[in-house]
Amino acid sequence: MDVLNGVVALRRWPVFSRRALLQSAPLALLCLLPIVLYLPVLDTPFERDEGTYATIAQGLLDGKIPYRDLFDNKPPLVYGWYAFSFLLFGENVMAPRIVAAVLLSLTALALFAQARMVFGRGVAYIATVVFVTATGLPFVALHANTEAYMLLPLVASLTAFTLGMRSGRLGWFLLAGVLSGVAIMTKQVAVWNLLALAIVAVFWRWRSPDAVVSRPAPLCFLLAGAGTAVALIATPFFAVGALGDLVYANVSYNWLYVRFLTLGERLLDLAAGMAFISALAAPLIAGSLLGLAVVLRARRPAAYYLFVAWAAASAVGVATGGRFFPHYFLHLVPAMAVLTAMLLYERFRDRLAHPPGRALIAAGVALALVALATNGAMRLAPWRTEQRVAPNVFEQKRWEWSSRDLGAYIAERTDPDDTIFNLGREPQIYFYADRRPAVQYFYDWAYQYDERTLAVTVDALRREKPVYIIDSIQPPLFVPAQRSAAFEKLLDDEYDYAGRVYFADLYRLKADD
Repeated sequence: MDVLNGVVALRRWPVFSRRALLQSAPLALLCLLPIVLYLPVLDTPFERDEGTYATIAQGLLDGKIPYRDLFDNKPPLVYGWYAFSFLLFGENVMAPRIVAAVLLSLTALALFAQARMVFGRGVAYIATVVFVTATGLPFVALHANTEAYMLLPLVASLTAFTLGMRSGRLGWFLLAGVLSGVAIMTKQVAVWNLLALAIVAVFWRWRSPDAVVSRPAPLCFLLAGAGTAVALIATPFFAVGALGDLVYANVSYNWLYVRFLTLGERLLDLAAGMAFISALAAPLIAGSLLGLAVVLRARRPAAYYLFVAWAAASAVGVATGGRFFPHYFLHLVPAMAVLTAMLLYERFRDRLAHPPGRALIAAGVALALVALATNGAMRLAPWRTEQRVAPNVFEQKRWEWSSRDLGAYIAERTDPDDTIFNLGREPQIYFYADRRPAVQYFYDWAYQYDERTLAVTVDALRREKPVYIIDSIQPPLFVPAQRSAAFEKLLDDEYDYAGRVYFADLYRLKADD
């Protein structure tokens, strides 16, 4: 695809001449950077979310049905990506991160195509550099969380929609809808980006001389594509009678999750998260805000405003997640990369006519130094930095490393067909022990947001009788909560206390008399 003078020309076959390959080499090398940045962290222990996805993916490969057999509140495609990575590279912590890094590299390529179509070649290269660099931000990327898998279909949907606006071909809007549906079935907040595309589709041809009946066609094709993708992904759950479980986990339960905190608590959480992100990515945040002003200041083609709407939808997606964890910010990085690139390109182009003032230069240098210092401390001395700045994060990382040894401890004392149960938020233990969860609700977030799940779990534990119950609700990360009377009776009736192992209390099923 070439973009010249605002006209999109599609070639049937790619060009593999020496000149074409040499021209593509810088872009190819840029797009490989996320893979390079992921290499040092490929073998680090799973985070809690990664442990959840890995456990469900293992169950999926064993014939278990997500949500019905193993509960979580993320859409199903993330478990599919994990299962796919295990089939390719084996069941290890590196497999899903390799796939995530490759998908981020492909996202960089899609972002380049989008930026080049709308903003030109110079902006596209700068945006790609900014994006691939941001994939190395600690806590934002460098993991295999949902955002890493969502970004490729999300950015590709915007690219397809833009092609539809330029060419007028309805097939591009259909493809944009399909890709949006895939993104939504990877993480729910991608629905805001679909909504932004739908709004643009409504108003884009509002004053078109075309017949009234043809004006809604782009919107109809967009929504048809999204609906088809969602329906196809949901079909296997319908076929096995688990569609209700899928809807409960992704809609009803998430509504409870979002409403659990008050508005004030969510705002405080968002402010704390933004303070951390501001220190980590200060130039990117400032550059995107100023770049947004550059885009809005001048009269631009409709595709500019499409991108602004899509960027705003990404920001809404980050803000409406119910919590603010640093990896949520990755959703916004593609839009921020392009806006920052727009600012840098405009300033570079006008540097002779309008040289930057000393205050602006000093502010840019200060922001860069803050980001370099923050990232340098987290990369060169991560343990010491976390211990001094965020003790809870430091302790959680220690638990993640200890989870490997705890898993090995349990594996040595159980058979492959045995099941276990973790009362707490460390589902990575199942993965390291290579033992399946005994019950549907295999970590305790669900008990907090839907109290009915606790009684269901206690009843299931009495039936399934896991060999070990692992209580990881322990200090210093948690204040030991008073266990329910039903759970205490279960432990008294069926289990013996086996002692403290690393950070958890272990209870072993009593031997039959």
